[in-house]
Parts: sequence; structure tokens; C-alpha cells
Amino acid sequence: MDRILITEGDPCGVGPELLTAAKAKLKSLATKFSVLLIHSGVFPPAKNWKEVSDLSQTSAPGLYSWKTHALTSEQIAGLKPGSPSEVSGRAAYSSLVEAIRIQKEAGGNLVTLPLSKEWVLKAGVKGFRGHTETLAEQYDTRTYMLMAGREWSVLPLTTHVPLVEVPFYLKKIHLPSFISAIRSAPVSKGKPIAFLGLNPHAGEGGKIGKEEKEILEPMISSLQKAGLEVIGPLSADGAFAEPSRSRFSLFLACYHDQGLIPFKMWEGKHGVNLTLGLDFLRVSPDHGTAFDIAGKGKADPESFYHCLDWVSGRLPKPDQSRRHK
Repeated sequence: MDRILITEGDPCGVGPELLTAAKAKLKSLATKFSVLLIHSGVFPPAKNWKEVSDLSQTSAPGLYSWKTHALTSEQIAGLKPGSPSEVSGRAAYSSLVEAIRIQKEAGGNLVTLPLSKEWVLKAGVKGFRGHTETLAEQYDTRTYMLMAGREWSVLPLTTHVPLVEVPFYLKKIHLPSFISAIRSAPVSKGKPIAFLGLNPHAGEGGKIGKEEKEILEPMISSLQKAGLEVIGPLSADGAFAEPSRSRFSLFLACYHDQGLIPFKMWEGKHGVNLTLGLDFLRVSPDHGTAFDIAGKGKADPESFYHCLDWVSGRLPKPDQSRRHK
């Protein structure tokens, strides 16, 4: 029987509101799946969630909640929407760690609601860089972030690292696992892959930086030799405009914002953050904690809906109406 695990993210963010907004969808999924919410007790789920403390209690389809006991009752009472703290950061991280433990023991796909790296670090979790990196460490594998949309997807070659360190991390990419991740990406196999340059105008033949010639071109050659139809390095400022955008189904971006800014502008809340390199599916909404609107009833659950579609096997279909003719 399939299991869906959901982490609460930062309880002071929009996560609790997303769960409330998705009540009907979650209830529908619970007729076929065991849906288990791992939470700290700050904003406990509604009455239709059955609180459990033993995984054997989740063997049948249904809505279940699992409390981490990471916070004291005093700490729980002190938290409120829109006011993150070291305590809410600890709650978010404990939910993630407990979900990973449960996944290893009982299996299942994973949906992670947004957390704040800043507040997890302030809570004392040294070296925390995000869900993708934590999953790599916990499962002793190389993971890759894929921003998956209805029309096209973005795979950033580096994730949560300072911009000045991007060339260093580009040199450290493990090509065999990277190639395997690209092959496993749920994108159209009938289109070429765009590899974006690091520098403006993809380096202008070495006149604006040497990274394209020294780092990227050898990588592209290796990908091509592995049988992947990769084109580049391409100037990133024009790659996402028409007609280029319709030509490709996957864009390889050198750094986080290079790919995620255009992705979020075009795909909006229809996109999800998907982790490649795991033997189960992990997805997350393509937005953050939104502390500024938390508790105000303004949270949009659209991306969370798509996450639930992914982990329940309902893959998105391209939206032909959005294409430019």
C-alpha cells in the first residue's frame, strides 16, 4: 500500500494554511493512500487526521498525523504565524529528519512544505543548506534539484552556494551521476537540452570570462558523448525567450537564480521542486515560507496541489494554451 509523507515545514510560515486549503484533496487521496503528516504540534491538523505513534497504525489508507515531540509545550505556545524563530526552525528541521527516518523504515513518497534555511541554521543545525542537500547526506547519494513545470524544466548545476563559489562547484560535478539524473528527469525526450553559459553572452568566446571554455564546454562534450542531445553553452539572457523556450524541454542552469527566476515567472505556481537521485519521489512547492502573509488567509495552495498530484502518480500535462503560436 502506497504511503505519502508530508513534513510541516516552518510552522510559522504558510504550511499550515496550505494543509487547510488542501483538505478536500488530501481527503480524496486518503481513500487510496496512507497520508502521514509529520508535525511539531504547533498548529495540529484538523480532527479528520488520526494521531498515531506506531507505523503499524498507518497500514491502511487514511489521514494520519505523527507528532515529533521536538518542542516543549511552552515553546509551542510561544509560536504564531508570521513570527519565525530558532524554535520554529528547530520544529521544521525535526519534521524533516523524522520524515526521513520513517521513509527509510516504511517507505513512501515525500512532500516537504517550505522551511527557512536561516532559521534552521539559527536553531543550531550546522551546515544546513536545504532539503536537496540534506537528502543527499541522509541517503548517501548525489541529489539534483529539478524545477519541474508543465512546459519545461530547469536543473541548476549548483544550488544553495554563494555566487562567487559557483565556478568551484561546477568543477566538482560528478558527471556519471549527473548524466543519470538527466536521463531520469521527467521531461520530454524528444527535445534537445539547453546548457546555459555562466557569463554574459556565454563568455563571448572567452572575452568575458573563461569558464565556458575551461569548465562548461568539456562538460557539454561529455554529456554529448553519453548520448544526450545537449546544445550550448547558450547565452542565458535569450534562452528563455521565444522561440528558444519552445525548442527545449530542459534547461541546465549554472546557478540557482539563473534558472529559477525565469522558471517561476513562466511556470508560476504550477511548478514543483523535485529531487533527482533518490529511489523515491520527493517534491516541494516552488515557493518559500512567505512569513509576510502567514496567518492572513492569503496563501495560494496551487503548487502544493501539484506536489500532491506528483506523489500520487498524476503527472502534469503540458498546457498547450500557454504556448505562443
